[in-house]
Amino acid sequence: METGPLGVSHDRQVQPSVMRWFGKCYFSLCQATSRIGRWLRRQWVFSCVVLLPTSVAAFYLWVIATPQYISETHFLVRGKPPGGGSAVGLSSLLETNHGGSQDTYVVQDYMVSRDALRMLTRSVDIRSIFNRHYVDFFSKFPSIFTRNDFESFYSYYRAHVRAQIDEETGISHLQVRTFSAEDSRLVAQTLLEAGEKLVNEINDRQRYNTLHAAQSELDSSLKELHDTEMQLAAYRYNNAIIDPMKQAMPMVGTALSLESALSMMKAEKRQLDITAPNSPLRKVYAQRIASIQAQIQQTQSHIIGQTGASESLVPKLLGYDELEIKRTLIEKKLAAETTALEMAKAQADRQMLFVTVVAQPNLPDFPSYPRRMVFLLITFFTFLGIYVTGSLLVSGAREHALQ
Repeated sequence: METGPLGVSHDRQVQPSVMRWFGKCYFSLCQATSRIGRWLRRQWVFSCVVLLPTSVAAFYLWVIATPQYISETHFLVRGKPPGGGSAVGLSSLLETNHGGSQDTYVVQDYMVSRDALRMLTRSVDIRSIFNRHYVDFFSKFPSIFTRNDFESFYSYYRAHVRAQIDEETGISHLQVRTFSAEDSRLVAQTLLEAGEKLVNEINDRQRYNTLHAAQSELDSSLKELHDTEMQLAAYRYNNAIIDPMKQAMPMVGTALSLESALSMMKAEKRQLDITAPNSPLRKVYAQRIASIQAQIQQTQSHIIGQTGASESLVPKLLGYDELEIKRTLIEKKLAAETTALEMAKAQADRQMLFVTVVAQPNLPDFPSYPRRMVFLLITFFTFLGIYVTGSLLVSGAREHALQ
C-alpha cells in the first residue's frame, strides 16, 4: 500500500477528492435541472407547442416505428440491335431507340398501376406483407388513418413502390419499401418478372398485328390456288384430256405433213396429166389425193371442230387456257405475298423488345426508413414556426389592445 509523506495512505487522500467532485457534479446537475424546470414552467406554451410534439415524435421514431427496407433493381427495355444482336458491351447495353424508351415508360407505368397491385395480391399476398404483426399501428395497412378499401391500398402502394427512368441512359430504377428485407426483394423480383411478361405480350401483339394481314392474304391465295387446281383436275376428268395444247401439237404437225404430201401429190399428178394424159397412174394419184384430203379434214376436225364440236380441241383449249392463266396469276400473286410475309417477319423481328436486367433486386441489410433525424428536425422546426407565428400574433394583438 502506497503512503504519503506524512505516512497517510494515498487511497485515503484520493477518496475525499473524488467524493467532492461527484458532489459538485450532482449539485450542478440539480441546479441545471431546477433551472430548466423553472424555465419550462415559465415557457409552458413553448413546451406544449414545440417540445411536447417533438418528444412524442422522437419516442415514436426511436421506440415504436418499425424499420423499413428498400430493395432496388435496375432494368432496361430495348429493341434488337441492327447488327442482329451480336454487339456486346456497355455501349450495346445502353443503345436504345425511341420505341424502346416509350415501352420503358409503359413497363414503368404498369409497375405502379392497379393491375400490378392486383397481380401482387394474387401472387405474393402483398396486403399481408404490409400488415405483419410486428409493424407499428401508424405504418401498417390498414391503419387508424386509412380506409380498408382498394383505392386506399393503392395510394399506400404508390407510396411504397417507386419506378422512375434515367432520361440520359434510359435505365429504369425500381424501388420497393416494405418492413422486411426479404419481402422487399420478393416484391421487386415479382414486379420485374411481371414487366418481362408484359414486354413479351407487347412483342406477341405487335408481331400478330404485323404478320396477320400478310398471313391472311397468303392463306387466301393458297386457298384460291387450291380451288383452281381442283377446277383443273375436274376439267381434265370431265373432258378426258390432260393438256389440250400438248395434245394439239402432234395433230398440227400431222396436218402440216399431210398438207405437204398433198401438195407434192398434186404436183406429180399435174405433171403426169401433161406428159401422159392416158396413163393409168392418174387414177392412182387421184385416189391418193382424195385419201390425203380426207385425213387432213379428219385432223382439222379434231383441232378446230369443223365436222363435230364434241371432238374439237378448240373449246377444250379455251377453257383449259382460262384456268391455266388463272393459276399462273395466282402463283405470281402467291410468290409476291410470300416475299411480303418474309419481309413482315423480318420487320417483326427487328421490332422485338427485350428486358435487360442491369442490377438484380438486392437484399438490404440496413433499414432506410424511417429517417429519424430528418423527420425529428422537420417536426421540431414545423412546431417552432407555429409557435413563433402564434407568439407574433399574440404580441401584435396585445399592442393593439394597449393602443
